[in-house]
Amino acid sequence: MNRKKLFLVVPKIIEQPTWGGDYILGLKKWRDKAPFPGLKIGQSYELFSGSFLRADIQSSADPAFTGLLAYAADPDQTVYRGDKKALIPLGDLAARDPIAFLGARVAKRGSRGLNLLIKFTQAKDNSYQLHIGRKVKSKKWQAKPESWFYFKPGLVTLGLKAGIDVKKYQQAASALDFALRGLSRQARSGILKLAEAKKRSAIFVKKYHPGRFVNKLKIKESEVVDLSGGGLHHSWEDDPKRLPLGNIVYELQFDVMDPVSTIRSFDKGKFKPDGSLRPLDIADYFKYLNTDPDYNRPSSHIFRPKTVFSRPGLKISQLIANPDYCLDKITLKGEYAGEHARTKQSFHHLFVQSGAVTIIAGQEELALTAGHSAFIAAAAGAYRLSARTKTEILKSFII
Repeated sequence: MNRKKLFLVVPKIIEQPTWGGDYILGLKKWRDKAPFPGLKIGQSYELFSGSFLRADIQSSADPAFTGLLAYAADPDQTVYRGDKKALIPLGDLAARDPIAFLGARVAKRGSRGLNLLIKFTQAKDNSYQLHIGRKVKSKKWQAKPESWFYFKPGLVTLGLKAGIDVKKYQQAASALDFALRGLSRQARSGILKLAEAKKRSAIFVKKYHPGRFVNKLKIKESEVVDLSGGGLHHSWEDDPKRLPLGNIVYELQFDVMDPVSTIRSFDKGKFKPDGSLRPLDIADYFKYLNTDPDYNRPSSHIFRPKTVFSRPGLKISQLIANPDYCLDKITLKGEYAGEHARTKQSFHHLFVQSGAVTIIAGQEELALTAGHSAFIAAAAGAYRLSARTKTEILKSFII
């Protein structure tokens, strides 16, 4: 059995040619590293149940360290230019000794196991959507608690505008969908060329856009948007002039597939290459939409980091704390080996937002540079962090 406690996480890098960018590869310093040059990347899976780990490399800066590339057309198929024999499936280690590897808090979840997905995302915009709440019973939909930490300023819609008529919102969404699907049928049958269908679609969307029913607002750098309660309308928005990078987001969420968790009411008139449109679930969106005015205030779901400990060279901030996942930020220059560097009954996942840190656990050391992740097994207990320059570290764990 593998008794190592420190591992590099091999990220799953997902190409998104329509809405990705080069920020993720830039932070990882992989823009020129095969097979990534020239690709637009939308997401990097920094941890999920299907992650692979490396125990044979002691630094993320090692030229031998690289990630898995998944193409948007078929994300289940991956390309890996590293040593495939050195890849360690996280799931195998977790199955052999869940308490030592994941921790007692995760192991007690039973079949749910590590139901956590940590994503590093660069996205322009996405659909109007929501997820059901944890306590909502549905045969079709599963809850997907989700929270976003913003690396850079971004733009979102969040919650319903105060005083709107929800029935009119539903009527508008349904009417717009009906019109766009008519264009889609004409494009797919050859009556309309796809370019003409897109042109007409843009006119419909501009005229009947449902944005008038929801709050649109700018998110500041280092703010957290917490959607974990469910039933809350949300979307990412695009503003190429003011926010050319799009939304740069570090996401924690339940690891649940979109088809059973994401309920959409409006997809902004986006056509697929064959002229089809993504299915919407407008009736269910409004069925599960929480319309309580207090719940729909953006201020109820947007938070700033909360400092929990501070001394010269060290600041520890709480970003997210809920029963499903937690996220702290450690800003460090120097050494730290205190309470927040103890695994207790949960694994720790560390991601370096900026700078570089060395992790020391017993006789093991792991050097982590910006844009990369480490997995610390629960059995590690206490560990030590060492940073020569100011370094920002995101620590995920379960309580």
